Amino acid sequence: MSRRTVILSDTHLGRPHAAVSDAAQLRPLWQGADRLIVNGDVAEVHHPRHWSAAACQVLKLYDLCEQDGVELVLLSGNHDPYLSDIRHIHLADGAVFVTHGDVLHPAIAPWSPAAGRMREAHDEAIARLDPPSRGTLEARLSAAQHASLAEWQNLRHEAEQSTIPNMLIRPWAIARVLAYWRKIPRLAADFLVQHAPAAQFIIIGHTHRPGVWPVGARTVINTGSFGFPGTPRAVVLQDTSMTIWRLIHHRDRYEFASDPHARFFIPPEIGAGGAIESSTVDPVPAQVPTEAAPAVSPEAAKSPVVVEDARSASPNGSPGSAGSSHHATSSGEDGEAGRTIGVK
Repeated sequence: MSRRTVILSDTHLGRPHAAVSDAAQLRPLWQGADRLIVNGDVAEVHHPRHWSAAACQVLKLYDLCEQDGVELVLLSGNHDPYLSDIRHIHLADGAVFVTHGDVLHPAIAPWSPAAGRMREAHDEAIARLDPPSRGTLEARLSAAQHASLAEWQNLRHEAEQSTIPNMLIRPWAIARVLAYWRKIPRLAADFLVQHAPAAQFIIIGHTHRPGVWPVGARTVINTGSFGFPGTPRAVVLQDTSMTIWRLIHHRDRYEFASDPHARFFIPPEIGAGGAIESSTVDPVPAQVPTEAAPAVSPEAAKSPVVVEDARSASPNGSPGSAGSSHHATSSGEDGEAGRTIGVK
């Protein structure tokens, strides 16, 4: 039997007046699924005023998934750096790489008032490592996790929810956000080439800007955020099909839009099967063994991806009849640790 995985991110549970005020609002999204992955910034557990409500919502999320027979996998992000020791996941035998996205910049959130403080903490964490290990995947993830804590050292003034009024009083932050949005697809693709060269897709969140961008032979997918400034997306993997869905807030719940935004096919020789393997990220960066990057064969360097008209798909992940081929665009919102999980 095929296995269905749903991927979300940036739910920010426990935040006052948040788009997701109750974990039950997400429940329709995992119906019929075997696994739910929330890719970082799951809950506001970093904030002393919000952590209690955030923790209650995380526990409720676990309870609801358990009641529905759905495996729940939480990745940590910069708002919940130690909620989970899982910082990245490989799916579909390595064809799909999932991480929150805070690792892509040494300042974690370069638009933040705390960007300088986070950059300093990141660089200090890297400096503690032996030089040969500083460029490894685990070292970069661990340093980003450590640096994220520096953002919350002045919570009263700096860690409030991003809103239009808050951004308008910091116009320089708007400029930094827009500049970083332009850079993210290339940064993510380069990260993939360096740390997961066999992967064709990278799925991130963090920047709150949903989109799909082809960059060379890779595809960058951002699932956005449940809240300001963008609308959330979900990625659904089943068999060799991967679909990206807009999510609609309807009354007291979130639902899939009637038509998917895009659908990708992963060839069976890449996306079939695979055992589950897991490892953890050290809470404070320590010495990490040097990893040799696997060689990329000429065949692996070629994109195995065919993007087809997604309108024939259905929210339960089962593909409909194939439509006309097309390429995802990079324009606008819609153009824009360690665990290996095989999609069967």
